[in-house]
Amino acid sequence: MAEEHTTARARGSPEWRLSAAIVVLAVLFRSAFLLAWPLVAFDSDQAVTGLMARHLVELRAFPVFYYGQNYMLAVEAWIAAPVFALAGASVATLRIPLVAINTAIAVLLLRAFVRETGLRPAVALVPTLLFALASPGVTARLLDANGGNVEPLLYVLLLWMTRNRPRWCGFIFAIGFLQREFLIYGLLALLLIEAAQRTIFTREGVVRLAVMLRTAAITWLTVYWLKSFSSAAGPGTTVMDVYQPHDNLTELASRICFDLSAVPGGVRQLALAHWPMLFGVARQPVGEFGVDTRVIQGLRGGGILLAAALLLPAIAIAWTLLRERRWRREYDFSAYLVLTGLLSCAGYILGRCGQIGSVGLIRYEMLSLLGAAGLGAWGLKAGTTWTGRVWLALASAILAVSAVAHVEMLAQYMSHAPVSAKRTIARQLEARGVRYATSDYWIAYAVTFLTKEQTKIASTDLVRIREYNRLVEAHPDETIRISRDPCPNGRQVTEGIYFCKP
Repeated sequence: MAEEHTTARARGSPEWRLSAAIVVLAVLFRSAFLLAWPLVAFDSDQAVTGLMARHLVELRAFPVFYYGQNYMLAVEAWIAAPVFALAGASVATLRIPLVAINTAIAVLLLRAFVRETGLRPAVALVPTLLFALASPGVTARLLDANGGNVEPLLYVLLLWMTRNRPRWCGFIFAIGFLQREFLIYGLLALLLIEAAQRTIFTREGVVRLAVMLRTAAITWLTVYWLKSFSSAAGPGTTVMDVYQPHDNLTELASRICFDLSAVPGGVRQLALAHWPMLFGVARQPVGEFGVDTRVIQGLRGGGILLAAALLLPAIAIAWTLLRERRWRREYDFSAYLVLTGLLSCAGYILGRCGQIGSVGLIRYEMLSLLGAAGLGAWGLKAGTTWTGRVWLALASAILAVSAVAHVEMLAQYMSHAPVSAKRTIARQLEARGVRYATSDYWIAYAVTFLTKEQTKIASTDLVRIREYNRLVEAHPDETIRISRDPCPNGRQVTEGIYFCKP
């Protein structure tokens, strides 16, 4: 009781308020370049989410899943719609809900490390900042409105918070899994923790699990019932306009690789390529993450720094558990995060047959951010004062590397902000009064969103919104083709982009 009273007092102290303010400011600081200059990392995947939100506000469509597919619940479009209604549709307002989610994750992490793990707020601040002050490249992925990069991290925390409220837990699991299958790792970690504690084998545990699964099933069936009324491929469409057989379960099953010979190579790539890239310590151009910048993040030998920061708490935890031969309840939450991260890594390796070192695939394994934070907090609780101080120094060095890259990003943009090619195309279309056009996927929907649909551009390859293709077919004389290659009698509007006859 005395420990609980001390923890509660810590959460209401000036130290807690200051620590919470720091993590909020850290998230806002690392998000600043994508709010002030939103077009430096904007593509058609994100534009489709924005267009879905616009269609919701205008009552033109009822999206349940991402346009053009039967999986990835359209949560981001639904949470962006109220912001669009109040502040207008733009790339910046599209990202506001995602910044809020990032902030919520950081505050919930800090709160749990204080409340569950029993760390002082000032000490809990450092492992929390491993997420709150993520590197520029990873920040771009955490603020991508492309369906569900950051939400699984929030759902994982909410699963833990509602573990004793089975109806809420089941609802969160169903929504989270339907948006992104990665939440299965959080559920498996939760069940493993409860199995180790044997609470799941009691009558109360069985009833709680049954209620959770029943609620998840009801939620799942309700979503699929709503899908039958949805605008699956934009305004004026139904589920019959999407012929993909995949849903979240088949999508998950299709990504399992049974080539066990690829596992050792995958583990090596995880340690040498994926983790250094995820934590921003590998020396790498931020431009490789789809951000328009010349800044290079990380440092030479950064992988060694990260390895030390991961191995030290792991060794301290193992040594303490072997010495004490007992489990403290303060370890539960951190162990849950570590287990979730490890399961995510295992799924990533198996799902990609060990080929995991690519920037383009990093969004499929971001739960390691929570895993590393949990490992650090667990090490601070279980380790000695000496190991704690060394880990805090190592983690602070990683955070300093990230902060320096963010400062360089802001300095570049404030002195010489890049000109967005997509914005230039949109302005040229508006100036010429062009209402209909065709182009490839990566130009079509991004530029359509930037023109606020004054110009509707039909995609010539991957079609997400069928209305644009129907309109273009109905107005052939008013349609132009936006090409990346020169064309006869065409006009160059920006570097590498030409307006051509259809």
